[in-house]
Amino acid sequence: MIRQTSFLFLAFLALTVLGGTARADSLSIVNSNFNGTAIQGGNTVWFSSHMKVDGVSSQPVTLSITSSVITFTSNGQLFSLVTPDARITFSPTATSASTSFDAATNAWVSIIPSGQAGSDPFMTGLAFLVPNGGLPGGINPVSWQAKFSSDTPGISGSWQWGAAVYTNFSTGYNALGVLAADGGRQSGTPINFEPFVTGGARGGGGSNFTGSNSATGHFTTTPGEVPEPSTMLLLGTGLTGAMGFLRKRRAIRKG
Repeated sequence: MIRQTSFLFLAFLALTVLGGTARADSLSIVNSNFNGTAIQGGNTVWFSSHMKVDGVSSQPVTLSITSSVITFTSNGQLFSLVTPDARITFSPTATSASTSFDAATNAWVSIIPSGQAGSDPFMTGLAFLVPNGGLPGGINPVSWQAKFSSDTPGISGSWQWGAAVYTNFSTGYNALGVLAADGGRQSGTPINFEPFVTGGARGGGGSNFTGSNSATGHFTTTPGEVPEPSTMLLLGTGLTGAMGFLRKRRAIRKG
């Protein structure tokens, strides 16, 4: 009896632990457009995004942004631009906001003081080198989608993106000097390349270093793991079989 009970307990534990294999992420899509200024080939479009986050308390909170893709069509060609992932930690002990690019994981990594969760902290960014022939003005729609997840329950927020054109830019993201949170300029501003901004995408040049903000998207994250139906079915079938086997053995012993 003890052996049977132990076996069933272990089977239940396996069902509970191994069942958690699919993460419940919040998918959000924001559609906007480019302005009427054509973009010359060889210039760079700097796409950047930022957020406002609710639910941050006295404990550290880490948000992850994955599956981030920008899509648009120009002259019959579909562009699908996969942006780097992002990990944003809101820390009650951080004294200043910072962001850097981790090439090993292809991700932007940001540390933001918890008190600046509503100060448009930088999410992720992508430098897109415009191909020969350029891009026409007025591209519509330009769509950016991303998945949001967190390690803490009750995290929600909103996000926007912008796009500005630069005549000179760097392929090394850590050389850009990206502003991690609003402070005199919009977060996402590549401070080290400000002199090279020009009109196009969602910007007009001058002091508009990230372009005008898009429409607003919203997200609510679900922490932890949720079971995949196929995994639950497989483990449940195995558990049922194990119970049947134990019943058969018990019947044989009684006989």
